[in-house]
Amino acid sequence: MEKTIVHYFPGGNTSLGFYSFYHNVLPQKKAKRIFTIKGGPGTGKSSFMKKVGEHFYNKGYDIEYHHCSSDNNSIDGVLIKQLNVALFDGTAPHIIDPINPGIIDEIIHLGDFWDEEGLKKYHSQIIETNPKVGKSFKRAYNYLKAAKHLHDDWIMFNQKYKDDVLINKVKEEIKNHLFTYNDFSKLGEKRELFISAFTPNGIVTYIDSLIQLTDKVFVLKGGPGLGKSEILSFITEEAIKRGYNTTILHDPLTVNRIEHIYIPELKAIIVTENEITKKKFESSFVYDLEINKNNKEIERTIELFYLLIEEGIKHLVNSKKLHDELENYYVPNMKFDLIKNKTDEVIKKIESYEQGT
Repeated sequence: MEKTIVHYFPGGNTSLGFYSFYHNVLPQKKAKRIFTIKGGPGTGKSSFMKKVGEHFYNKGYDIEYHHCSSDNNSIDGVLIKQLNVALFDGTAPHIIDPINPGIIDEIIHLGDFWDEEGLKKYHSQIIETNPKVGKSFKRAYNYLKAAKHLHDDWIMFNQKYKDDVLINKVKEEIKNHLFTYNDFSKLGEKRELFISAFTPNGIVTYIDSLIQLTDKVFVLKGGPGLGKSEILSFITEEAIKRGYNTTILHDPLTVNRIEHIYIPELKAIIVTENEITKKKFESSFVYDLEINKNNKEIERTIELFYLLIEEGIKHLVNSKKLHDELENYYVPNMKFDLIKNKTDEVIKKIESYEQGT
């Protein structure tokens, strides 16, 4: 089987603020080793993890890159799947501390490799900039929260026309397509993550990286409130009770909604064409729940919804700009040659797990 790379977001900028699913990337009970990397902005955490991921991908392992929703070109985690080894950025807002230190968890502190004297020159700038980053994120979350209220109004409008008979028909059709063998002797496990996020680069989705692993793609079409998430919840429960592990990919705005689900053992994915990412899919299995109603009554709500999303993203852009300023203070004061040595040391340690040692 060919080695694979899949991209996720373990956390997201949502209407609830920053929301974390980091604990679902590699649960403690399955982990061989979890490295948590501590350090400031620009200290090389993302580059460290990318180098480790690239090394083991080149050795033939399947890799998951878990991207930062505040800068999707950086990563907050990498999982080497067959070895059950993960590395995470353990700094705010997704602070990660050891649960089983020395047995599973290990801390890598990149602060060991910075020049404190050099950083002292930027003392006042760092102290002044850090709170600005937090305030900018808070403003972004306020706009996303306001957008969700309008989204709720959009849902309420659409639900008047929801076709429950059609929804039940779609549930049964997908269930019958997927589950040709029914074994209720064990329960499957849920894995919850994001694969789409609001970022400084706009609304980003990595769903294509997951679709490449599948043989069956089921597409649900329709506006908010017309039953897509309800169908996904139903199929998830049907899969779990038949013993199939299922990855639940949550909506980037409203976390309790489901955007897509993936059932690895069946090489099947159910995706939604939704109003957030607006991504289109091709498939032989397309289920259209859309209503043919005049949207004039709700047009202004929809217009304002997207304006608020746009404003929220502008504040994420500003947050990144401020974060980049912080990086500019740290980068010239890092001993990256020593960090490279530490990266090589960690790679060798992970390689020792290949023999089960």
